[in-house]
Amino acid sequence: MPDPTPRPPARATSLRPLALLALVAALPAIASISTADPPAAKGKETLVGGAPLFDKWPANQKPDAVIVFTGQTFGLLQPCGCSRPQTGGLERRAYFIDTLKAKGWPVAGIDLGDLYPEKIAVRDQGRLKYIATMNALREMGYIAVGVGKTDLAGGLDTLLGAYVLQKEQPPYTLAGNAVGLDNKGQVVPRLKRFPVTPGDTRPLIGLTEVADVGAVPVGVAGVVGKALKEEARAEKFDPSIDFDDTGAALKAAVAEFGNAKKKPQLTVLIYQGGSADAQKLAQDFPQFNVILCQATPNAPPPLMPVQVAGKFHPPGQKTLVVEVGHKGQHVGVLGAFKNAAGGLDLKYQLVPMGEEFITPGTDDEARKKNKTLDILETYAKSVKAEIDLAKDYRRDPHPAQIHAQGLNPKVNLTYVGSDACQACHVAEHAQWAKTPHGHALDALENIAKRPSLRQFDGECVKCHVVGFEHQTGYQDEKKTPHLKHVGCESCHGPGSGHVANPKNKQLTELLSLWKQGIVVEAGKPPVKMPDNAFMEKMAKLGPEERGKEALAPAVQLTLNLVGGACMKCHDQDNDPHFDIYKYWPKVNHSGLAPKEGWPAVAPKK
Repeated sequence: MPDPTPRPPARATSLRPLALLALVAALPAIASISTADPPAAKGKETLVGGAPLFDKWPANQKPDAVIVFTGQTFGLLQPCGCSRPQTGGLERRAYFIDTLKAKGWPVAGIDLGDLYPEKIAVRDQGRLKYIATMNALREMGYIAVGVGKTDLAGGLDTLLGAYVLQKEQPPYTLAGNAVGLDNKGQVVPRLKRFPVTPGDTRPLIGLTEVADVGAVPVGVAGVVGKALKEEARAEKFDPSIDFDDTGAALKAAVAEFGNAKKKPQLTVLIYQGGSADAQKLAQDFPQFNVILCQATPNAPPPLMPVQVAGKFHPPGQKTLVVEVGHKGQHVGVLGAFKNAAGGLDLKYQLVPMGEEFITPGTDDEARKKNKTLDILETYAKSVKAEIDLAKDYRRDPHPAQIHAQGLNPKVNLTYVGSDACQACHVAEHAQWAKTPHGHALDALENIAKRPSLRQFDGECVKCHVVGFEHQTGYQDEKKTPHLKHVGCESCHGPGSGHVANPKNKQLTELLSLWKQGIVVEAGKPPVKMPDNAFMEKMAKLGPEERGKEALAPAVQLTLNLVGGACMKCHDQDNDPHFDIYKYWPKVNHSGLAPKEGWPAVAPKK
């Protein structure tokens, strides 16, 4: 098969951009469902490496088969809607696939695996995400998925039971070297450990699958590589699951293809391993036209696959080793074109899932066009019904609560809400109330529509309220209405001690834990954040120019610590364009005592 057309290098693109809500909250966040995804930008053309999509594909010939490659979505069903623009999400992937089908192209999908989240606070929510992802992939026309590290860590038997056991339907799970281990450590063959259940025709985990994509029979095999096999053993994800020799499984897969009722004309290997190992397999198994493998960590996906021509490859034929990146932000599209010699010419295109692939129209119109939106809405309803915000999420003590236990006498700090601060900090409270922080939960309740019900999902709620992940913090709207929105204590920590005893210096210091360890020279004033004028000046400068601006070490450390606290919500997944210099003037407040001084006891409201 001729080589795919090479392309110029990719331009740098951010992973997840600018904030709708400037949440400067000291809470970790991995939001995975959109709070607000308006209609797609009209007229925007997707460019990759400066070139339009598919510009090097035959202009006057439709592909005979198209395969969409994805993988390592990690449970990120939709981008966080608190930040625009964003990349990724199942809605956009489905809409993009529909645009290909609208061209008259026959399309199917193949996914590497790692559908389950990398990090999840409540395991049942991870299971619900897995079900939603598999349902969405089925609607998109996926043939098969692999088994990845997160799927193993999430409890593979539970996940198979949640989807595969319910009904025999695509996408089929492939990991041909998966085996079982009994309680004596003896190997249990795959077909016994993951058998064909009564009424079905396929095992719970298969080796190969053959499906027609248009007029092209496509054969798919799946295996787990040595590195993941060893990691699964070391981490003890499930002592009853192991993985056999990869080479032996691939020989069996090639034999299955040879014995299939319809011989595959295009063959794909789902390989849960890195690119270097995939390239070695390509040399030993030239029967595979494409190998889909793990992406290089923390790197953008390559525009073009690696092309491997081993000593066993027929003249002119190469195996394509495809990486598509992490978190569902890109898909790879392979076009197969029949040639005069009876073979297939392959073309490849990497596609970022940008906002131009948001389903256009109103929310109701979009749901009628895109079944994935209904699947996501069902997921959101399941989260509300099955997961209790108040009971199912872990609540750890806030660092200030820990420190307060060491005071003499010890103090049991609790969250009291921003209104409790208003009596003394009148100006600060008034300023806060005008910011998006002061209305943060409203975005989940009133704006989020694709899907709705985000105010019942802890993954979203934790960055829209006070103290959700800490003891005495937000539980739900009925139990803790005073802790709605991102308030004073989101950054300063639980304030009951300060409210009860405003003159207590130790308790006051606990409200600014980022200052701990910062040495102030004798006779010098306390270290503060730079003033707004400096921050606004820096906001206009580029990285090199910023580096030329001098700051006292203690001030720079304070700036870094405050910025780090902000980035627990304004993280790479939710707000990768976060810039402390641009955001700080919006929320800056003095905290200085009024002329008459602080009262000894907080005044009554």
